[in-house]
Formats: sequence, C-alpha cells, structure tokens
Amino acid sequence: MSAYRFNHQGGIERASYELAASLGALGSDVTLIAQSVDPPAADPLRWQRVRMPKVPGFAIPAVYPRQATKQSVSAGYDILHNQGACALMTQDVITAHSCHRAWWEMKFRGGEAARALLNPLHHVVLATERHNYRPGAYSKVIAVSNGVGRELTHHYDVPPESVRVIPNAVDISKFDAAATSGARSRVRRELGIRPDAFVLLFVGKEFRRKGLAPIISALPTLPQSVMLLVVGGDDEAPFRAQAGAAGVGDRVVFAGHSPHVQDYFAAGDAFVFPTLYEAFALVSLEAAAAGLPLVTTKVNGTEDFVMDGVNGFFIQREAGSIASTVRRLVEDPTLTERMGRAARHGVAAYTWDRIASRTRDVYDEVAEEKRTLSRP
Repeated sequence: MSAYRFNHQGGIERASYELAASLGALGSDVTLIAQSVDPPAADPLRWQRVRMPKVPGFAIPAVYPRQATKQSVSAGYDILHNQGACALMTQDVITAHSCHRAWWEMKFRGGEAARALLNPLHHVVLATERHNYRPGAYSKVIAVSNGVGRELTHHYDVPPESVRVIPNAVDISKFDAAATSGARSRVRRELGIRPDAFVLLFVGKEFRRKGLAPIISALPTLPQSVMLLVVGGDDEAPFRAQAGAAGVGDRVVFAGHSPHVQDYFAAGDAFVFPTLYEAFALVSLEAAAAGLPLVTTKVNGTEDFVMDGVNGFFIQREAGSIASTVRRLVEDPTLTERMGRAARHGVAAYTWDRIASRTRDVYDEVAEEKRTLSRP
C-alpha cells in the first residue's frame, strides 16, 4: 500500500494508516510504501521507505510516484494499492480520496480561478491524476463516496463497473462518553465557554473552502447563548476580523490544531460544516460518533450518510440558511438530542474492520482477474 505519508494527523494519511492496520489485524500481509510512517510501522505491518531527493513541495506529486515505483514494482507484491494521487505510477487498486479535477472546477465556480491557476501544485496533481486514471493503469478503483465515483467517470471516463464505493471509517470508541468523560466541562472551562452555551463546532484546515465565513455571518442573528468553536490550523486573522466587525468577536473561539480532536467534539452541541467540496470528510463521521447533529451542505459523503431531518440537516452555504437551521436545534433540545443519537447509531456501520473486509474483497477480485489472465 503506497502513500507519500502514513500518520495519524492528516485525512488521507490517517485513513490509509487505519485501513492498513485493520487489514493486518485480519491477517493480510501489508507493506507500507512511503516516505514517512509516523508512528513507525510495527508488526504485522512493514515499511519500505521511499527515499526522496530534495524537491520543492509542489513537485512531490510528480517525483514521489516515480521514486516509489522504481523501488517497489520489482518487489513481487501480489497487489499494489495506491492511496490517492501521490503514490505509484502503476497500480492494481487505487483509492480515490477525492477527484482533484472536480475540486479544480469548483475553485473556478467559487471565484478563485486566479489562486488555482497560479499555484503550480494543482497543475502537478492534475497531471498525476490523469496518469493514474488512464486506460489500463488500474484494475479497480475504490471511491470513498458515490459522488467521487461519479466524478471519476465524468472527468476521466473510469468505467462505473470498475468502481467500488467503500467509505472511510471512524474509531467510534474514541468518541464515546467513557473515552471523553470530563472533556466537555474541561475544554469549555479552558476556553472560557460558559457551561450553558450552545456550541457550534467547526473542524477543518481550510477555513475558506469549508465555510467558516458564512457561519460567522450567521451568528449575529442567533441567540447570545450560541457560540462558535473553531478547531483547525489555518490563518485565523481574516476570520477574527470578520467576527469583530460583526460584533460577535467574543462568541467565536479559535482553538487551533489539536491531536485530541475528540475532546473538542465532546464540548460541542452541533457540528456545522457548510463546505464547498468534499470527497467524504472524516470529520463528519467523527461528529456523528460524538453524537452531534450534522448541519452540512449536501456534498460528496454527507449525501450518502446524512438523512435530512433525522440525523442532521442539509443547509445552503449562506448565513440565512445556517441561522434558521441552527435556531431549530437551539430552541428544541429534544430535537438536538434525538438527532445526535441517530447520528451515532448510523455511524456504527462505519468501522475500520468492516472497511478492511470490503477492501480485501476487492483484492480478491483483482487476484482472480490476474489468475484468469495468466491461464494459458
């Protein structure tokens, strides 16, 4: 299984590591092909380190696949599994954690054409993605949501019969009441949030794309008891300024990045996520595991999981829609509690052992195809 990095911090990196560990637990013989693995791979996983020359960050998606392929293709693995665009130049299975081409076009629709065109990283990733999905470059594609599968067919003519939709998962035990006991009161106390406040939780790295601005714009029309807790690493300055100008600076708390995000989920009352584009955001599953209603735009992944009015609400990416939806939860604690329970119940199926088992079924398909092709 190849990815540039395996770790417990990033989205793709974390999902790939969890999947590899779960496959190992099921008895699969898994080698991680990567530039770095943190924490280091331990039995039953092995690590084949890919040594990289010094290159600018934007060139990594072009250079790493060549280095990884050179060092791994001759090793005789039964299955080569790519995790995302930046992995190998050839593979049996590729997991599409997103479709960068769809994201690219979204940037143009969102009025950020200049930012997209001037960043060389996007051009390199697009070229790598085109190479990955060229005819004959793969046997099966695992898409993390139905929407990503449709995007690959639309943009790269990936045959639908070659796509298997297998979502990411979440370790529910990290978010249950026993694991986070005391976290709600402790986090609120440390951040100066009143015990009786209704806390909207926002978690993400890219504040602009994931919709922090419209949440802040919604706050002035909501009761004073409603506060916004922002968790994630990005430039806070423009959003602090926005909150100050709107007169809600004291109602927006920036907590920064944290490796213990489950504690912040415990401190929230509803998860608000008016994102512009996702493949299948892990944070939405984590919020559900924490028993929070999901207030989100209808994007890839959430359209597969959220049942509008049952475990969450779909919103538009604008302040009025957010405010009217949040107000329903603030004014009806019973509704909030019921939706939170439904969210946690629904996410119970998204476990890593189930995802690993479904992934191994795909490996079996590919192995059988290889055996068929090798027969005289």
